[in-house]
Amino acid sequence: MFMRSRALRRSRDAGSLRRRAPAAAPRAPRTPLAPTARSEQPARPEGQAEEPLRVLMPRGLATLARESGIGAAMRHQESAVRSLGHQVVTNPLQPFDVVHLNTPFPDTPLLARWARLRRRPVLMWAHSTEEDFRDSFTGANRIAPLFRRWIAQLYRRGDAVVTPSTYSKGLISAPKYGIRAPIRVLSNGVDTGFFRPDPEARPRLRESLGLPADATVVISVGMQLVRKGILDWVELARQLPEVTFVWYGRTDPRLLTAEVERALAEAPANALFPGYVGAETLREAYCGADAFCFLTKEETEGIVLWEALACEVPVLVRGIPIYRDAMPDGVLTHQVSGDGPGFAGQVAEKLSALLGGELEDLAPAGRRAAEGVDLEQVAQQLQEIYHVTGVVPARRARSAARGR
Repeated sequence: MFMRSRALRRSRDAGSLRRRAPAAAPRAPRTPLAPTARSEQPARPEGQAEEPLRVLMPRGLATLARESGIGAAMRHQESAVRSLGHQVVTNPLQPFDVVHLNTPFPDTPLLARWARLRRRPVLMWAHSTEEDFRDSFTGANRIAPLFRRWIAQLYRRGDAVVTPSTYSKGLISAPKYGIRAPIRVLSNGVDTGFFRPDPEARPRLRESLGLPADATVVISVGMQLVRKGILDWVELARQLPEVTFVWYGRTDPRLLTAEVERALAEAPANALFPGYVGAETLREAYCGADAFCFLTKEETEGIVLWEALACEVPVLVRGIPIYRDAMPDGVLTHQVSGDGPGFAGQVAEKLSALLGGELEDLAPAGRRAAEGVDLEQVAQQLQEIYHVTGVVPARRARSAARGR
């Protein structure tokens, strides 16, 4: 029963997908998660030629974030920068025209100071908030106010602050952050040419997991944190033993909280944890799964949600404010709001209805929304941010100074 709606839709779409060229997919209006900033951008002076920029995206301690959402966001930025014809520089000792700073690590203020000494603009990405730091690592809730003061200090060092959603902009605009620089909203985006439906992925996924061909598979993606909903997800697996639940992603065991460590150790046999996987394996999982169940308690955007929507997998999320407001229940995703002991039971009931074909098929609408935040769209908006922030090649800036 659980597989029939997913299988019928995939068989119906398989022929059309083979005929459809990726470039022909229509672009949808952006959802409020990634609003365009074009209406507030001044026009570029007519006749001004575009010149390649040297964009510093330093590695340094940022490599520690490789397996996190920030790591994915940085890879997306690199793709966007290169698609605009600009050069990505990773060594701060090399010439650069602007620096992107993404991580809340100790080298970030040093890099911002270095850019200031070189008279280069600093774009500070606000991926983190006090709210999404909570329920992450051991002791996180106790030091969350200190973490907020730290990231606020970092964000104030930017000539512009870039944040991935209107929701996160609202959070960091609060007086306690003290940000006076312009705050721009720019989605982290998704590569919809790479993350796209593949009706033939279903049997391959089950074979790779050692499951029967008719197994019902529900996936989630992220670090194994309380904030990401791992505790509720394990309990959900316990309540639906006939479904296989697969969680992709990992957290360094030294950083696991005691309750997460216990939940993983006591997880039922139908809960699988393959760990961190590459993009190709993840795409196979999205396309081959019967549903994507994302029970995160707090997000500033959620790249994995856009990836799932781009692959047209049915999606069930926790109805947290960012999703409840930007994509109401039944529009792009199905949602269950709440928390506490009864939450997993509510999710189990709605997930069963989704798997059984009793809820509306939102996959086409999800795909269209993901196309609205494709990296091509993100790149164009990034170029506008460069323009309004006054980012120009250093040689042009020096010529202008000499002209004055």
